[in-house]
Amino acid sequence: MSTRKVAMCATHVLGDVVEALKTGNVTRLLKALEAAIMYLACHAQRAHPKRDQRTGRSQLGLEPLFESDNVTGFAEAA
Repeated sequence: MSTRKVAMCATHVLGDVVEALKTGNVTRLLKALEAAIMYLACHAQRAHPKRDQRTGRSQLGLEPLFESDNVTGFAEAA
């Protein structure tokens, strides 16, 4: 998915987080953050990771966690 498409879904991803912050409900906030992280991990992967390693944001050699197919492990890390 392109960076632009991910940015366009910000209200979907962050809407529950903002609502939880407004109410001050910590449990709801944690659930909303987990849902947002899982959504982004599954749907906001870089479109051209090999190219980014040469010329983009991955030049520093950092390995994104979402390159692992283990989404459950990502959820536990979150």
